[in-house]
Amino acid sequence: MCAVMRNRIFLAALALILVAGPGLTAEEAPDNPVFPEVVFSSLDGNAAMKISSFRGRPVLVTFWASWCGPCRVELPELSKLYGELVGSGFVLITVNVDQNPEAGRRYLDSLGLSLPVYRLDLRDTRALGIDALPANILLDTEGRFVRDYKGYTPVVVEEVRRLVLEMTAAGKP
Repeated sequence: MCAVMRNRIFLAALALILVAGPGLTAEEAPDNPVFPEVVFSSLDGNAAMKISSFRGRPVLVTFWASWCGPCRVELPELSKLYGELVGSGFVLITVNVDQNPEAGRRYLDSLGLSLPVYRLDLRDTRALGIDALPANILLDTEGRFVRDYKGYTPVVVEEVRRLVLEMTAAGKP
């Protein structure tokens, strides 16, 4: 089998996985607990941020890695969504889980994405139930869980858009 054919088969298989999203789950949080007060550190480790600093705004926390194929598709889509909704108060917190933080920075630079990127202690990541990538957690304006998404499908971005617009419209007089 020639290299071109192998590449086409690989891309077709990848497309099927991305479209079918076998690991995808979107779950409404049953009790809508408040997101724990974990500390996110900047990619370079020089700054820290707490989730509570964004109370009053809808927040999407997305976990990704440079080696994650579906993350490479989703992150640019989320960046575009952030640009579209930032005026409504929407916050996008991207959490890179690469072992080497510089790999995440190089990946963003290669795509020309300029997003704030954070790191989270591995224990906190595990405590949040992050066991698949990409993983997204949507929080309401009070910092409570709204939805949890594991895996990639284009539906995630569309659903986050809809829910954020609903949240921000509800907060307007």
